[in-house]
Amino acid sequence: MGMFSLPGQVFTVIFCALVLRLSVAEQEHFPQLRNLTWAEARNHCQVCFKELVTLTPDNIKPITQKITSESWIGLRKNFSSTSSPGMLWTHWANGDPLTFQNWYPGWPVFKSPLPKLDCCSCSCTCPAVPTSVAVTDSTAWVNSTIESSTVFATTETMMTRAQPLEAECQRSPMPLPVVPKSDVKYIEDSCVAMLRFGAWVEKNCSELLPFVCYEDRFFGKANVTDVTSDSATVSWEPGPGNIDRYRVEVNKASLSTNNLTYDLSSLTAGTLYVVQVFAVKCERDLNPQEVRFYTKPYKVQDLKCTNLTESSVTLSWNKPGGNVDFYRIVIDSGKIQSNTLRFTEGTEVHGLMPGSLYTFSVSSGVNDSSQWSEESSITVYTNPGKVSNLMVSDNTNNSLVLNWEPPNGNHMGFQVQALNDNNEILFKKVVALAQHRVDVTNLPMGTRMTLSVAALVNGTQEGDRVTTVSYTAPGPISGLNLTTTHISLCAVWIPPPGNYSCFLIELKLDGNAVKTSNTTIPEMCFDSLKTAANYTVTVYSISGALRGPPVSSSKFTKPSPPTDPRVSVFNESHIEFRWSAPVNTITVVYSVRVNSSFWGQTWSATVNNTTSCTFGNLKSGTKYQFEVRTVAGQEESDPATIAGFTKEKKREVSFSMLCSSAEPLLCANNTTKDAVFQQLHAHFTRLLGDGVFWELEEQESENKAA
Repeated sequence: MGMFSLPGQVFTVIFCALVLRLSVAEQEHFPQLRNLTWAEARNHCQVCFKELVTLTPDNIKPITQKITSESWIGLRKNFSSTSSPGMLWTHWANGDPLTFQNWYPGWPVFKSPLPKLDCCSCSCTCPAVPTSVAVTDSTAWVNSTIESSTVFATTETMMTRAQPLEAECQRSPMPLPVVPKSDVKYIEDSCVAMLRFGAWVEKNCSELLPFVCYEDRFFGKANVTDVTSDSATVSWEPGPGNIDRYRVEVNKASLSTNNLTYDLSSLTAGTLYVVQVFAVKCERDLNPQEVRFYTKPYKVQDLKCTNLTESSVTLSWNKPGGNVDFYRIVIDSGKIQSNTLRFTEGTEVHGLMPGSLYTFSVSSGVNDSSQWSEESSITVYTNPGKVSNLMVSDNTNNSLVLNWEPPNGNHMGFQVQALNDNNEILFKKVVALAQHRVDVTNLPMGTRMTLSVAALVNGTQEGDRVTTVSYTAPGPISGLNLTTTHISLCAVWIPPPGNYSCFLIELKLDGNAVKTSNTTIPEMCFDSLKTAANYTVTVYSISGALRGPPVSSSKFTKPSPPTDPRVSVFNESHIEFRWSAPVNTITVVYSVRVNSSFWGQTWSATVNNTTSCTFGNLKSGTKYQFEVRTVAGQEESDPATIAGFTKEKKREVSFSMLCSSAEPLLCANNTTKDAVFQQLHAHFTRLLGDGVFWELEEQESENKAA
């Protein structure tokens, strides 16, 4: 317990750590910028919202972030009467108890009390017994922060105050006491305003200030009834306070009403509608009441069966008007129900019994399965079962034998047929119930056929056909012709008489298989082959797994020329030439040739699997032209060439020339000498060319020209 005093009074204050948590509705706060007195502000809040704001430790911070100046809040010194001596600052405008305060230092301001005159100056003639009376001190308010919460306490302190002595006395005059002046900030009937940073101050209630209203967030609920394909009735709860009207928004379309229900019409079948109802209060929308619902979809149209098997039925239908999210298929009035389909106007129903009668009902629905249309129905038979173990045997060039095992369930016979690749019927026959073998005859030679057997039920209704592919044997090809390059081989031929399905081509090198290919046209090319290699091509005509007789032919690929010819060794009478083998070769034969155009000499040779050749008995100092070719069978490649010289044996041949001229100093002119030397060099070039080694050098004589 703590105590403090004001002039002439003593107050006892009890500090209590009190945190009161109230369970209240979620509140929304609305700062108002217009300036009104506190009473006008409260009236506006009560009309358009709920009340002036009630502050708590939780909401004071977000509210201060919304205001820009001091604003009225829902707190007043005395709500009952401006002159009431009762408890002050006890509750908020909405009736909540005042459990939280946030006064700016120096606020609130209390009224200073008058001095108490409990005695007088007198002369007592006798002692007397004093009397006492209980008095109640005024209510005291303080701010105290305990555990981060501002709390306050009130107390009425009962104190015994001494009364004047009862005695006879002679009164004598005494000076009057000094009456303290009231605090200039004291307001008799004050209202509370919050500064923009959150602290509270007292203001005269008649001042004009902005204010902050609050309202409990409205959580109403809308409902929908009487939903059809194109209409529905929506109802909702009334909004709080004085509601001007209700604005109904339906899928972004807006309308107004003062009622609590509305009949929607001209809706689209199978469509999701989102209805929001806004209570409008002082031209302000409250939190909307919302309901979502689907209208009932329309019935599907033109339900039909598009395909039948022994265990399934394929249904199709037309999408009805409006919208549809799902379709539901019910079999035989609910005995079997298929999975719900999405956005598909058709389905295949599986797991049925062969040859049985079924009724299928289809209805359309919406996304959340809350609405389904009327059913559309159809009745069909499933097909009979399929035969098994269909096999072909005894193939000849014009016939074969077909065998099978009968299916389970109902059947009365079998239909057997054979079709070629152009779907032309080669054979067709209906056989009796007990017959499970048929000779298929009168077939064309080398023909690919699709053979099928279907069980029959109910007279003419066929089950699914079981098929197999087979062939009659083909004949041999003819006219096989091969053409080659140095890295490729192409074969062409004439197809056999009759029919065939394709050709099998085998490529071999030295008896070893290189590649095997199939083709449907009478030609085939092979790339990336060895050069100068002897390849064998064998061609079979094929009809299914049946081969015709083989036809073969062989041919060399063309040779590629050698590369990098060079002179490796030479002397006065011999030259060794070398070269590199062409790429992608195995066994290579080379044809080499050397000639001298100057002497008219020529040498040639054939070498196997070597890349060098030496020529002897050559003339010294002579240019020899060398060429080498790759040989494959009768084919030769382009030549690789190079020129080389034998080592020269030098001999000097001298001759002199005398210059004479009638013109002085003409023979001494260097220009004249150079011209003569050039003419001489050109002469030997024409005579000897570059076929042999020769050099022409000039040596000037010491004799002077005459």
